[in-house]
Parts: sequence; structure tokens; C-alpha cells
Amino acid sequence: MTYLVAAIDLGSNSFHVTLVDTCDSPYRVVSRAGEKVQLAAGLDDEGFLSQEAMNRGLDCLQRLAPKLSEVAINNRHVVATNTLRVAKNSAEFINTAQAILGVPIRILTGEEEASLIFSGVVGEWVDTRSQKLKKLVIDIGGGSTELILGQHHPQRLQSFPMGCVAFSRQFFGQRKIKQCYIQNAVEAAQNIIEQSSLSDLWDGWEVCIGSSGTLKALAALSALEEDNMPYLDLASMAKIEQQLLAFDHLDDIYIEGLRADRGEVLPAGYAILKGIMLSLKLDRIYFSSGALREGVLLRALQPDT
Repeated sequence: MTYLVAAIDLGSNSFHVTLVDTCDSPYRVVSRAGEKVQLAAGLDDEGFLSQEAMNRGLDCLQRLAPKLSEVAINNRHVVATNTLRVAKNSAEFINTAQAILGVPIRILTGEEEASLIFSGVVGEWVDTRSQKLKKLVIDIGGGSTELILGQHHPQRLQSFPMGCVAFSRQFFGQRKIKQCYIQNAVEAAQNIIEQSSLSDLWDGWEVCIGSSGTLKALAALSALEEDNMPYLDLASMAKIEQQLLAFDHLDDIYIEGLRADRGEVLPAGYAILKGIMLSLKLDRIYFSSGALREGVLLRALQPDT
């Protein structure tokens, strides 16, 4: 007998659903599905989400909803992140989306999002030797970036207003790839971190871990591993930058093993990560497969996590 639970993440770049069977402890993944939506690209300068962007998201949910047919209503956990958090007209989208999915949608605060990400990263972290170490977790989303410091539980966390879709629109608006555009985006990320007056507080960590799509793509491109754990360092980041600069246009990016929809936001995601690494003097970042959806599942199944 299966006991299904679903976590649905309405992100600024993509919408995802993870379906798990909880007969195995803590759970066994049954299926994963997701689509690029790029809600953040539809957010105008006044803070309103365009009808076109909302339609992209609602069309995606219509395709994802049938995957929930065998999941009880109270076992569907839906969360929304930065774009729906900040859009002035998000209620219009949320009301229709709730009708499609059949359950309420929880719009996370930046701090709630960061806390759930930390739970997901720690829950999926494969290196048992470092479980007792203090961790700095970095998650670069479509509309925001979360930094979380903690050991078993988050002790300090903050959400920063920079994401790969938002930065792509801001610094690569003409969809061209140039060294100066990347450098401008890197410096902007550095300024956001440093102007927060928190850069000197992110000390004391013993291992740095990245999560979600941008870090997954960059770690795959670095092709570096230690004990089966992918990682990035500044030398591999420099090589990735040269790979990106080999393309003239965001639409031209083709790197074997990289999803096409991830390529067009990769220069912006790369710039955000480089800015963070420079600001916080990070020399190595490992990648964890756990992130927001895994955190949502763990909190639903193990409320004390």
C-alpha cells in the first residue's frame, strides 16, 4: 500500500512537483516533474505580474495537476516563493492556482523559504562525516537568493533580492553575453551582500553547500568531485566563465548535459554565485540535491525537523 504526499514549489523560474511514498522512512521519491515558467521575467518595474506570465504559470499548473490525482487533499503541500511574494497582484494568480490544485497555497516569507531550504539540504546531505559541522547553505533561485548558517538547524538566515531570472533581465536585457555584463552583475551581487552589513556575520562555518538548479548546473560543469560530492572552486568558476563567453547570445548557450531552459539564465546565476564567493571569501562550495521541496516534505512528515 502506498501513502502519497506531494510538495509543489511555485518558484520564480520554474514550477516543480515532487511525489513521494511515505511507507519508506522518511520517504521514497515516486516521481518528479517541472517546467520553466519564468514568472520573474513578467514582473514589471511597478511590481505587477503580467497577464502573459500568469498565463504561463496557470497553463503549467493545468499540466501538473493530474499528477496529484492520487494524492489526498491534506497531503498536498504547495508553497510559493519570491515573485509571488513581491508581486502586487499575486492574489489574482493565487486564487486561480488554488482552484486548479484544489488546496491553499502558502506564500513563504524569505526567512521561511531559507529555513525550509536548510532542512532539505541537511536532510539530503550525503557526507555523514560533516553532519556535525556548521554549514553555510547558499540557494540561488529565480527571484531571490537565500543564505543560511547552521548545524542541524538554521541559526542565521537571510533572503537577498537577487535571482537568476531577475538578474538576467536586469544585466542581460539585450540577451547578449559580454564580459562587462557579467562583471556588472558580479559587482551588483557583491554590493547586495556587503551593503546588508551582514557579510562579517557569516563566519564560523566549516563546510559550504549549494542547492537548487543554478548550483546543480554549475557543479555539473565544474566536473569536480570529492568522495562522490560535486563541488565548485574559483578555478573551476573561471573556466565556466570562459565557456559562457564563447557564446554571443543567451539563446545560443548549448553545453552538453545542461538543460536548454537552464542555459539562458546561467550567466546571471553564475554572476550571483561569483559575487557571493568573492564577498564571503569562499574557496569551495559543495552541491546537495536537497532544497526547498525536500524541506517542505520533511517538515510535513517530521514537524520537529
